[in-house]
Amino acid sequence: MRRRTRSILLTMRASSRLGRAFRLRDAGETVEALNTAREALAILAHPDVVRRNGPECSVLAGATVLVEELASQLEELGAGHSDILDALHFLQLSGPQSELAHWIPYLEHKANGAA
Repeated sequence: MRRRTRSILLTMRASSRLGRAFRLRDAGETVEALNTAREALAILAHPDVVRRNGPECSVLAGATVLVEELASQLEELGAGHSDILDALHFLQLSGPQSELAHWIPYLEHKANGAA
């Protein structure tokens, strides 16, 4: 119970960072948006975060995709391998109706070791 509560609180903090990252991206602040999205992923890497729970997965997938999108634009390294794998797993379970389903082939490519 305690871990679940901590996971929810951390996920809420990560979600807040992700929302800020989207606003920064929309304002053209690409570098700051990337750094903020990476902060969201760092929060979700905390051992108390249950990364297979729905809300946690949703924030993780959004942050991973945003990091990949922005890193690609800036020609920088993207999300970590475990973030990519977990986001991919969630998106595959979500199916084609997911808003981020079009990212599945890209994440599969990255998960298989492509840079």
